[in-house]
Amino acid sequence: MSNWWDEPLRAVTLEFPASDVATIDVKGIVNETHRGHVNTLVVFSTGYYPGGTAFYQSKIAPLYPGLGERDLLADAIETAHANGQKVVAYLASIWGNRELYFAHPDWAQRKADGRVTSWDAAYNSVAMDPLSPYRDYFASIVREIADNYDVDGFYFDEPSFQSWSASPACRRAFEAEFGLPLPTDEKWDDPVFQQFLAWRYDQIAGWRQSLYDVAKRDDRCVFFQGAFPLASLRGEMTQLSGAPPIPSYYRERFGVSWHVPMAHADDMARTAETGDVVHMELYRASVGEPLWWYGVALRYVGAIAKGKQILVLSMMAQSPFDLYGLGEAELRLSTAELLANNAALLFARYYPDQVDQPAWDRVYERFAEAEALAPYLRDRRRIPYVALLYSQTSVERFDNRGEKPSQLGELKGFAKALLQEKILFDVITESDLCAGIEGYQVLILPNASCLSAECKAAARAFVAAGGGLIASYETGMYDMTGLRAKNDDLSEVFGVKYSEERLPFELDIYMLMTAAHPLPADIPDGKRLPTMGMQVVVELDGAEAVAHVQGASEVHYGPLGDEIGPPAVLTKECAGTGKSALFTTPIGVRYLEFGIPDFRVLIRAAVDWTAATPPPVRLRNASDALALTAFKQGERTLIHLVNSVRDETRLPINETIASRDLVVEVDLESAARSVVARGDQSEMTWQQSAGVLSIQLSEVAYHVLLVID
Repeated sequence: MSNWWDEPLRAVTLEFPASDVATIDVKGIVNETHRGHVNTLVVFSTGYYPGGTAFYQSKIAPLYPGLGERDLLADAIETAHANGQKVVAYLASIWGNRELYFAHPDWAQRKADGRVTSWDAAYNSVAMDPLSPYRDYFASIVREIADNYDVDGFYFDEPSFQSWSASPACRRAFEAEFGLPLPTDEKWDDPVFQQFLAWRYDQIAGWRQSLYDVAKRDDRCVFFQGAFPLASLRGEMTQLSGAPPIPSYYRERFGVSWHVPMAHADDMARTAETGDVVHMELYRASVGEPLWWYGVALRYVGAIAKGKQILVLSMMAQSPFDLYGLGEAELRLSTAELLANNAALLFARYYPDQVDQPAWDRVYERFAEAEALAPYLRDRRRIPYVALLYSQTSVERFDNRGEKPSQLGELKGFAKALLQEKILFDVITESDLCAGIEGYQVLILPNASCLSAECKAAARAFVAAGGGLIASYETGMYDMTGLRAKNDDLSEVFGVKYSEERLPFELDIYMLMTAAHPLPADIPDGKRLPTMGMQVVVELDGAEAVAHVQGASEVHYGPLGDEIGPPAVLTKECAGTGKSALFTTPIGVRYLEFGIPDFRVLIRAAVDWTAATPPPVRLRNASDALALTAFKQGERTLIHLVNSVRDETRLPINETIASRDLVVEVDLESAARSVVARGDQSEMTWQQSAGVLSIQLSEVAYHVLLVID
């Protein structure tokens, strides 16, 4: 018998802070969500401002100011259960109010310099340390709700470090375990600092497991916040005309500019294993990411979810203005992107008694669409073709070193190129690679510099079995600790010998395509493509050069050097097995930063050349904005097309870029009996011949789901 949380969720969070808790019509709001096709409510039980205050009649936590004798949690449960909706208790896991902080200042989290992590100078909301006695205090609140309220689940928001974690309790615990003082400086090549980062992950993973154990019942779903996978905390100021610079909210809170899960000390794979549902927060504007980042991040989340439902908290307001809703274009595109990547919808109703009602009516329309598509969103698996590696080891060793291109940036650059070229791909983890990636035609290692010996052996085995391997920059050159692995650096797979030399960054430096090369790239011989330097220097040792770097100019607009430098793109046919292609530059991150079209052409050509077979789904006449995902659901084939490949990062998307006269070709093992298009209204015809189904669509403005039986 399945659990209720295994069915597609359509959820809304009722965020009571900043509402008038004395007069708010909880029953009316809950009934409105029911009419809006919402089947799950995440109801604030304790909040983040003032920190840790309760919206129910707690005998432990302080009550929210003005609550009086009201019990908003009980009101929500009564009304929702009468509607057949589920209620999940929301708990702000780390925030304590001013009184709690001044009663127990040693409970507070601390930045590296000893400052308290607080929302304001008055300490109205202070991050509390889970290694202090606060841990038991918070567990008692969880038990109080679990024992006295008929909730269907618990959602723990931000059970994490929101700081460096240099509190007295953390310092004592670290020194007791390792016999060393807790580090307070970023020293990425220091083994003790790396040990400290791993220790932070262990502390939060252990706390989350203990919260799960306290809250869990057979009929209760328990899950945890997952914040911004494949994104980093931005350190730059926001400049507005006539206004003082606005600091990054997250950067100010954490005091670091790390990969977001690292800053939280959230080992997402371990959290996914612990919770009943895998939750992710994907507010793209908060981390300056484009809309297509949702789909790439969810490919990674799918790899760690292992079949569990993925619930995504997504933007419904034009950030940072939570009372001003997004327009129809972005809301339709973002929800389609989530559904096309196996995510269930969750939206937060901030100021629940003061909302932008027309915007919420648009949200309810999206919930209605998700409900209609629900039969096609469960029990399905992606059709494999390209596996794109996310190397958490490389990110944690090298991404914060300013002199090295980031693995995250390289991954996202490759991902954008694959999306625009309509090539099916999944994001896999190092664990996936080590376990074997049968079914994929191509493995891409985007500047995966620090890899274990097991990962490298798996990559070799993949090529030996006939797979194609594409890599860039320093892939495989280091071990898991960040040390140069001269005897195990994948050089033999790429047919090169590595020099320890690196070409530095230079603006005016280009590579020249060779006169004859095997890549099926429509780039003229002798064409100069900018590389900006930052290149690994190699000698050919069985590989064939596709492009060489040319001498740089000494000044901008100065004459270029005449000398031909080391290879920038190489290929190798491994005898009797697979093929490899190596970009010795960080081509992915440079494509992400500059959008040079021929970089995308080269990536596409590398996939076509290394793959043993062509893609099983192919698109013609599609705009660059159209993203492709494809699944098998038993014998059924599902093709999602979403116009989500957009470059806006801070600004909202207010119009779409339609694809017209689109042709979708699908290789099928048996003849199709029917093809149905859901989503946009589009004229469709189809025919099949010799195992290929050809579908013609007149237009895709937002999204289409093709259901092939």
